[in-house]
Amino acid sequence: MVKRRFLLRAARWFLVAAGVYFAAVYAGARLDWVAMGEGSARPAPPPAPSTRVAGAIHVHTRRSHDAIGTEAEVARAARAAGLDFVFLADHRDVGAPAAEWERTALWEEGVLLVRGQEIRLERVGKVLVDRLDTAVASWTGGVESFLARVERDSAFTVVAHPRGRPGDAWRLPGAPGMAAWEVFDFADVARRRLASPSVAYHLVALVSGELMGRAEHNWLRLYRDGFRSPGVAAFDSLWVGGGTGAAAGHPGPTAVGGLDMHPKARLPGGRLLPDYASSLRTMINHVALDAPLGPDPVAAARALGAAIRRGDVFVSFGDAAGARGFRVGMVAPRGGAGPTPGLSTSAEGAIPDVGESATLAPLPAHAPPGGTTRMAAGLQLEAGFATDPGRVAYRVVRDGREVGWWRGPGLSRAVAGPGAYRVELYRYSARVGRLVWNLRPWIFVNPVLVRPSAGGG
Repeated sequence: MVKRRFLLRAARWFLVAAGVYFAAVYAGARLDWVAMGEGSARPAPPPAPSTRVAGAIHVHTRRSHDAIGTEAEVARAARAAGLDFVFLADHRDVGAPAAEWERTALWEEGVLLVRGQEIRLERVGKVLVDRLDTAVASWTGGVESFLARVERDSAFTVVAHPRGRPGDAWRLPGAPGMAAWEVFDFADVARRRLASPSVAYHLVALVSGELMGRAEHNWLRLYRDGFRSPGVAAFDSLWVGGGTGAAAGHPGPTAVGGLDMHPKARLPGGRLLPDYASSLRTMINHVALDAPLGPDPVAAARALGAAIRRGDVFVSFGDAAGARGFRVGMVAPRGGAGPTPGLSTSAEGAIPDVGESATLAPLPAHAPPGGTTRMAAGLQLEAGFATDPGRVAYRVVRDGREVGWWRGPGLSRAVAGPGAYRVELYRYSARVGRLVWNLRPWIFVNPVLVRPSAGGG
């Protein structure tokens, strides 16, 4: 009898402790303290590009020795998720048939599959590369010889796992010759979160999400810190001071989001674990093209890589369809010179007073993400949607430092001076003063570099 009472008492205390634990982690992941200013009523955003495509980067198939899953399964899941392309990043096993690596791109189910590779550069780090005319697991000839081969094949490179495990992390101070930087690495974030004290909560959430058909929402919850992370800070450092690629006309590498998706098992009924259907809905890269992708898959892959290199790219965490209508860029006020009437000056430059709005007319050309412009009086950073996005908050960052937060639906902020400016967009469910409930990251935009004016101002 005594033993039974002890067990019952222990069980009750265990349930109480478990309840407190799950409640604390649940609330901690959803409560934030943020001061938000008033955004604009809905500014006219910069002109939309002629074509914008959405897709996933860094997905593995059975061509990799540590994954299962077929290209056909990837294509079906991508089409169901509304994606236009998937950048495959398989690493070659010693015994892999050469024929599997000869074709570098293909259209499958209306989705462009780019057959890239994940390659280790010895003593440097890992990269993803497309259309390389040979398949290698490791490159021992140094960065210069690798980039020479990449240039010869007109290939496209992404720094992979730059802030990952010690054996994978990027060792160079910059990213010379690299087109893009995997700022978000889904697998690395998952590993860190599942090694934290909140591991039990996340495991329960992920399993229940799989059973309830909401797996992608709980996968995204692993990013509860939003975009304020060491990985983002490392990327910002590549842009401060003009960027590592300024001499070549491109200020810095393009930020992209990678999944590092490795299906490991197949459940009864054929479903993969983890599943392409869920993961391909989590982290989506939106790329602006000059023209639609054509029917030739190799030419389409080449155009896609060139567009990512130019930098007019943003990453959305879920809701790819809603993010497609997002617009952002640097524009100037009517006439392109002088301050806009009704604006006051503050430490951050000229900003609209609460309740006032600036009537802006975009110049014939604007500076999109990844681009550059000169500092000029009245230069504005603008962002918005064609339709109301709901409760959103914009965070503006200059040279890696937070400028401030503003509520949506739109954003129109005066530029204070030269620097690398970028925009982050969050969704939230409710707000009371500075207390914000369910603030979650949605869109991360590549920087626009504002150089000093011709007169040095």
